[in-house]
Amino acid sequence: MKKSIFLVTNLLISLSSTLILSHQSSSAETCTPLGIVGGKPGQTYVHKTVSLPSIPVGFLRLKRDDWNTDFSVQSEVKYKKFNAILTPQTQGSYDIKMFLKYSDGTADEVYKNQPVLSPKIPLFITGKPRMSKEPYQVNVFVGDLESTGKSYNISVQGCK
Repeated sequence: MKKSIFLVTNLLISLSSTLILSHQSSSAETCTPLGIVGGKPGQTYVHKTVSLPSIPVGFLRLKRDDWNTDFSVQSEVKYKKFNAILTPQTQGSYDIKMFLKYSDGTADEVYKNQPVLSPKIPLFITGKPRMSKEPYQVNVFVGDLESTGKSYNISVQGCK
């Protein structure tokens, strides 16, 4: 009796381990860094310092802020999610938003927050696309008067 219980227990443990390992390997995701719109070929991250806001004068702007960074999504790839990694170089509060932009002119705001960040400790932001559409760009917005002068690095990955 003890021997059969031992065999059944070992069989169940072995079966459980097999199921867990097969689930882990089938659910592994592959993430690819996205290129920066207007960046150098192969450039997948950028270092920025939050500038003063734009000053509109009629239809013109005396000074343009650099609060937006766009990342290009390959049209032939279907991603399950997008991960932005923002690594602050300066302590403090940051106004951060992330949008998934679609070719029909719409965008989904997938993140909006004002976290207090510490230098060199990354903030991970995840956004999932619509079920029926693929975005063509991921936009990360960092800026407000309180964030002026703060520096950070930003990159985005598409994961399948």
